[in-house]
Amino acid sequence: MNKTVLKIFVSFSVMAALISVVLLGINFISFACLQSDTFDVYDRSAKTILSDVSSSLYYEGDRYLLQDETAVPQDSWCILIDQAGAVIWSMNKPEEIPTRYSINDIARMTRWYLEDYPVYVRTEEYGLLVLGFPKDAVGKYDLEFTAQWFDTLPQRIAKIFAGNLLLAVLLAILFGVKVYKRLKELTSGMRDLRNETPVVLEEKGILKELARTINDTSAAISRKNAILAERDSARQNWVAGISHDIRTPLAIVTGNAEAIEQTENIPEQVKQRAGAIVAQSMRIKNLIADLNLMSAIEYDMQPGTKQRVPVCPFMRNILSNIINGGLADSVELIIDLTDEKACVEIDVSLMERAIMNLVHNCITHNPEGCRISVNTYRRNGCVYIVIADDGKGVPAEVLETISDIPKAAHGLGLPMAYKIVAAHGGTMTAKNENGFMVTISLPAAF
Repeated sequence: MNKTVLKIFVSFSVMAALISVVLLGINFISFACLQSDTFDVYDRSAKTILSDVSSSLYYEGDRYLLQDETAVPQDSWCILIDQAGAVIWSMNKPEEIPTRYSINDIARMTRWYLEDYPVYVRTEEYGLLVLGFPKDAVGKYDLEFTAQWFDTLPQRIAKIFAGNLLLAVLLAILFGVKVYKRLKELTSGMRDLRNETPVVLEEKGILKELARTINDTSAAISRKNAILAERDSARQNWVAGISHDIRTPLAIVTGNAEAIEQTENIPEQVKQRAGAIVAQSMRIKNLIADLNLMSAIEYDMQPGTKQRVPVCPFMRNILSNIINGGLADSVELIIDLTDEKACVEIDVSLMERAIMNLVHNCITHNPEGCRISVNTYRRNGCVYIVIADDGKGVPAEVLETISDIPKAAHGLGLPMAYKIVAAHGGTMTAKNENGFMVTISLPAAF
């Protein structure tokens, strides 16, 4: 993250320096190439006006006439002086402008002013055209440079560029250091924000809006987490309380039903009903255990006690219990366990519950019977457990939400197994393929 901030700082400093140098070069070239801005006085420059006047002026009879009177702007004036210094034509000429001129007068006015009017001249075969602009409209200054000045111009330009480049870099660094510190604070704040750690940044400078946004987001996350923590705590307490309240009367019901079932001198029908009560009571007991387990796993609680367990003996023990528990004749269990040395580190009780749920899921979804295959193998540092049946499969919506805890108590088996496997650092995939198949992958323990 700090490298990213440093890159931003360096890029910003270099860019600022380059922009400063480029702007300096543009301004220098613009100044060097700057021409007279007298064209801003009118829509035409003085040179253009004199050219238009020369093109429009013609001689008729004993005098000169201007064919296009708009050639001379209204607030300017123009005169024509012949070889003898006399004004032989004029337009808009002020009264203070003389009608005759000596050589000295012409020499002075062709470069500067005539009676405080800035003037411009154009020589023609028939005389000298003089254009006058209003007083104070144009300033004229005499700028002269030696030949040596032009010879050493490249060296002086290089020195100016170098000096300005150094100054631009220093200014960019001074400004960039502040930006760097602020960016470093902001990136640190965003990293804390990602980890949901409370963030309080100082809101100032050009990045104050970003800092304010991070602060507001942090406050919103803190409020949300507080609400979620309170809700989760209430839910866990509710589940624990309900489980505790049900457990005692359930134990009484189960104990009495078992006593009735084992009594000899009672009708067989009563014994069967007592047995049904015991079976349903055990089902309720298992459901309560599932709810408590799901409540713990849902909030990412880790397995309590892990131990290194050989996979094949572990699976044989689970499957033996299922078979001994009374497997229906319509269900065929095919076991193919390989690699007796493969081991995993697991919480035995949790993982046993997951495997039991998956096998019972195959049985429950195929009441007419099915063939269930269970096999294990080791590959690429992982131990795989595959449980599949050749039944009708499960609904597509169940596969799509296999990692989600259902809102109702029904359908906890697959999500619970998924959560247990994930809590052990493994993965579980499920799909319908000639029936239903689940593949569990767990890190192998060496």
